[in-house]
Amino acid sequence: MQYLLIMIACLLWGSSFVATRYAITAGGLGIFTLLAGRFLIASLILILLMLIRGRQKLNSKDLLRLLAMGIIYPGLYFLFETTGLTRIPAFLASIIIASIPALTGIIAHVFLKERMGLRGWGGIFLSVIGVALVVLLADRKVPSTGQPPVSLSGVLLTCGAAIMGAVYITLTRHLTRSYQPLTLTTAQSIIGSLLFLPMASIELARGQFNFNLWGLIALGFLGIVVSVVAFLSFTKALTMIEASKASLFLNIIPIISLILGWLLLGEGINSGQGIGTLVVIGGVLLATWSPKKVTD
Repeated sequence: MQYLLIMIACLLWGSSFVATRYAITAGGLGIFTLLAGRFLIASLILILLMLIRGRQKLNSKDLLRLLAMGIIYPGLYFLFETTGLTRIPAFLASIIIASIPALTGIIAHVFLKERMGLRGWGGIFLSVIGVALVVLLADRKVPSTGQPPVSLSGVLLTCGAAIMGAVYITLTRHLTRSYQPLTLTTAQSIIGSLLFLPMASIELARGQFNFNLWGLIALGFLGIVVSVVAFLSFTKALTMIEASKASLFLNIIPIISLILGWLLLGEGINSGQGIGTLVVIGGVLLATWSPKKVTD
């Protein structure tokens, strides 16, 4: 069940890259307007669900942890990732972000006493290699003249995003021991919308928008399906599986984005990327597969 929930989350997060690209390029939405609108829509839906199901009482000692969770993700993660992508090529950013499972394994080992084992670390290594193959072997019909040069600040910002992702998963895993997935996802969405609203206001004030119907449809998909269903699914899975194992599945997201880009946007997939995809899947299976013990 936990693996099904994680795969649902990864499938939706993978589709979010296509929807985000469409909302910004064809839909006329600014980056922060899109993020603020996405999490504002999610917050309204999640608050309604809480009113229907009943609000869970929060412990005052956990308020700072809940606030930190929302600031770390989506706040700092998206801020670091978005800013970093303007200063380094996308393929390098993808490889850095692929380090989240390894970072999560280290942080979860220190703070949650989780143990990965040799097979787990081997799976993480394989999945990172697979992601590197997928992004490095991508067909580039146009030379990468439009790619930003590699800058130290861009690398550091993207590394910061990877660290924020790992800390978020570990902290959320800890909080699932006390709170329901609906409570955590609602808090995260509300804090995220509040963080992005000021930056969205600046975009709107500068006239950096040109809304159209399809852009609003993409925004609705990101707010309703991705930010509600995907986060609820992943948070629920964290109640049943270690943070280090759950994070490993995040490296499947680039594969899903690649396939959806091929199906929906006509982007190409070559044999090298196919091999990289198999390596990623093999790494995930290696780390999560538990052989059944034969008993007499």
